[in-house]
Amino acid sequence: MKNEKHKRALRKAEELSDTPNAKRYASEARESFSDSMSNAFKQKNERGFFALIVAAVAVIVLLIAAAVADLLVLCFEVNRIFGYTMVAVTALLVGLFIVRPVVKVLGARFFITDVTSDKCSMARRRNYRALKEIARALVEYNENPKNRKFRYLSEEKSEKISDALGQRDKAALKEAMKEAYATDVGGFANSLIWKSAGRAFLTTSVSQNDKIDALSVLLVNLSLVKQIVGAYGYRPSYARLFRIYVAVLRNSLIAYGMQNVNWFNVFGKFFAGVARKLPFVDTLVDSAVQGTVSAFLTVLIGYKTKKYLCSDYKKQEKLDAEFEGGVDVGDDEVKIASAWAKRIRRENEAS
Repeated sequence: MKNEKHKRALRKAEELSDTPNAKRYASEARESFSDSMSNAFKQKNERGFFALIVAAVAVIVLLIAAAVADLLVLCFEVNRIFGYTMVAVTALLVGLFIVRPVVKVLGARFFITDVTSDKCSMARRRNYRALKEIARALVEYNENPKNRKFRYLSEEKSEKISDALGQRDKAALKEAMKEAYATDVGGFANSLIWKSAGRAFLTTSVSQNDKIDALSVLLVNLSLVKQIVGAYGYRPSYARLFRIYVAVLRNSLIAYGMQNVNWFNVFGKFFAGVARKLPFVDTLVDSAVQGTVSAFLTVLIGYKTKKYLCSDYKKQEKLDAEFEGGVDVGDDEVKIASAWAKRIRRENEAS
């Protein structure tokens, strides 16, 4: 693989200039040319980011285990069998509500957006296959009678996508999917975000326990990411998913720390007169602030996920729309090769 890259770099330099010094310069700096190409394309190590996602989920599971450790100890004090039963139930719940949403997101379809020019044709073909699969799944879900109550794609949009698939019209399919994402799917994702924000507000405002607050925010955020990915039919890249899950973990920790702040004292001067007339004002203020912050953080997670999905879709479109022989970063390759050609010409003119 490395030798192939070196050969491609050599051919690129030779194509740009037939001067006597071209081959010499290409040969002298094969390693630096290859390295500069990798830096210019900013290729992501997907395996590395996948490992980071797994590590983030492991940290989340460990934090949950620490949060319920005291409760499990009490269960063992009641009865040993009861304790093991509760451990098994806890592991099952963690698998269903923590691990399962992450696994479903990781297993979703995705677009190739970060490729070198030599792999651009392959990326186009692979992305088009993915787009067709996403379109079929979108139409099948919304046309299934069982999902009648949960449909979010209009009949008009569904028919356009179906017709484009039936006619194998790539341009029409791209246009129909783009229109669907900009209207029905995007609107449905917004509704999911605000419903999840409402759930986060209710759970954290009613609960007066820091561990319950952290766990509820975590569950709501993980579920929201899964739902948005399911609505769009594809996931962001591993690098962006890692950022999303780090933000989810951060939100959970913020919710945990909110209980340690007396918000009534922080805003006490605004409620000095009311506090004398109404009982439990301090509790109401603390609950309202905690719920509002949790809801706001959930909204940020939702729109971050939506933003990444839309960005990846636009990037894969550029493979067909704007660049015939490369990708959106293909200009960097041209600049590097051109720099080599200029250096070669300057050397020839000097000699």
